[in-house]
Amino acid sequence: MAILDKIQLQKATTFQLGVSKISEDQVQIAVWKPQVSRCQLCLYQHGQKQKIRMTSMEESGIHDVFAVVLYGEQISKRMDGLEYDFIADGSHIIDPYTKAVSGREHFGKPKQHIRGKFDFSEFDWSGENRRNLAEHEMVLYQCHVRGFTRHASSGVAAPGTFAGLQEKIPYLKELGVNTILPLPLYDFDECMKNKEGLPTDRVNYWGYIGDAFYFAPKSGYSSGRTSASEELKQLVKNLHQNGMNLILDMYFVDRTPEFILECLRYYVLEFHIDGFRINQDSMDTSWLRLDPVLSHTKILGGSWGRQPENRARPVCYEMNDKFLVDARRFLKSDEGQAAHMYKRFREQGDGVGLIHYITQNNGFTLRDLISYDVKHNEANGERGKDGTDYNYSWNCGQEGPTRRKQVLRIREQQERNAFVMLLLGMAVPMLLAGDEFGNSQKGNNNAYCQDNVTAWLDWRCLERNRDTFKYVKELLAFRKKHPLYHQDRHLTGLDARGKGAPDVSCHGREPWVVDFSYYSRKLGILFYGGYFDGKSLYFAFNFHWDEYDFYLPDVDNNKEWNVLFDTARGGVKEIKNGICKMAPRSIMVLESICIRPAAADRRKKRNSKKKS
Repeated sequence: MAILDKIQLQKATTFQLGVSKISEDQVQIAVWKPQVSRCQLCLYQHGQKQKIRMTSMEESGIHDVFAVVLYGEQISKRMDGLEYDFIADGSHIIDPYTKAVSGREHFGKPKQHIRGKFDFSEFDWSGENRRNLAEHEMVLYQCHVRGFTRHASSGVAAPGTFAGLQEKIPYLKELGVNTILPLPLYDFDECMKNKEGLPTDRVNYWGYIGDAFYFAPKSGYSSGRTSASEELKQLVKNLHQNGMNLILDMYFVDRTPEFILECLRYYVLEFHIDGFRINQDSMDTSWLRLDPVLSHTKILGGSWGRQPENRARPVCYEMNDKFLVDARRFLKSDEGQAAHMYKRFREQGDGVGLIHYITQNNGFTLRDLISYDVKHNEANGERGKDGTDYNYSWNCGQEGPTRRKQVLRIREQQERNAFVMLLLGMAVPMLLAGDEFGNSQKGNNNAYCQDNVTAWLDWRCLERNRDTFKYVKELLAFRKKHPLYHQDRHLTGLDARGKGAPDVSCHGREPWVVDFSYYSRKLGILFYGGYFDGKSLYFAFNFHWDEYDFYLPDVDNNKEWNVLFDTARGGVKEIKNGICKMAPRSIMVLESICIRPAAADRRKKRNSKKKS
């Protein structure tokens, strides 16, 4: 074959598994295969069954590692796009370190001739403007690369791909999110098999499986205009140009720590990835914090324990279901939740960053959380036995879709409540894609196998729920500008600097009187402005089914309270005599405002008469 004419072989002298471009004229290929006596490299034209060359590989000087160096003029360019695999003692094997995969270009379709693919292309990163966002700036957005734009209503030119996600960057920027966390986007085998190992017509849509090529971006997520690698790099570059970060969800199964570290470093160095979410059972994660490359990224995990203090820029971020459970139970007015909600709303990590969410890919969407009491997973084909039974949800009076105005009114209010609880707490918030415009999975809380309209975002909901989108956008804009969320110190609950009030304090219906009784569904939280050079914020939560008067704290004699957000809408517009009447199941966010000295004097006299 002319493309491989005059290629010569040379014994490998370096230990580097996979394909390595030593120079324009030298390419090394190495594979580790224990208990094998003979290994051959096979080369193919794209999509062709017939080999165009077979080359014997020798042990590289390290036991069980077979390697060869191919050299010739401009060999890297001539090999670019060719496919390869190995024959080890008669068995075909594929390079687990391959940077590109051939044969999986079409998502969900049975594959033939799965092979590695040579990819020596270079990418122009000029003008990228990469910046690692600080903890206080982050707002996460979890999405599925395919499902985010696969629906016909997405309006993108390349639906279901990296390019399609890139087309939605202006939308994400307008919403106010800045850190994208997609489900696995490395090349996994989504085609599911039965117990006998035979193909089925089902797919693993999410990608949390072990049959994967971790170094290769998923070819099924490419638009076909360019390679998956180049398309992912272009996505990352555009995100960085818009002041955004990308964190990869990496689910490793049966991989060595060395493999994992090399893989993560590869994505940072080659793709400029900003961080990773990993399953912590895959390795000793202390290695990540000590790694010279990875220690400058964000590492998301389930639980880290106490870590060395680095509040300005933590490496480790904790994300687990603690906030999800407590917030959902408080939202549905369960007993004994006031103390838990106070803790979750104000908590900050001890040497780690905290990421809070009320929904994620595994479970109900937010619209389903307020529309269904139980899961409806019949379409998964597992007789309803899959998915959690502990949803902590409430349908507000009727299961599923309804036209009853009273039920719809409560659902709309509960949705606004959930957004305030999530987006205005102290921890880094994470939105599930589509929650901002009422996306529903029809009660399916485990859509791992639903590569269809159940799991794809229906962008028509954006027009039907434009008010919801605007509300989320308004909350995120408030979070971005308010100094409470941009401090270089953690709140202590004490008046450590003698400012006149604690930096954060808990209240009940009456100021400074905490009510954590079992039947309490009322809570007040004060963030005192003297500790963040801003106006004090007071969050009043009434999750009882009756309205109640809340007596607001008088933290400064020349301040009054102004209503910023009222989830009941149409409720209190002004505060009279330091009292606000709160609607059932509602949250009010109030901000202190300065008043004229004369008005302050009149209030002092009024307060003194009350005391006498």
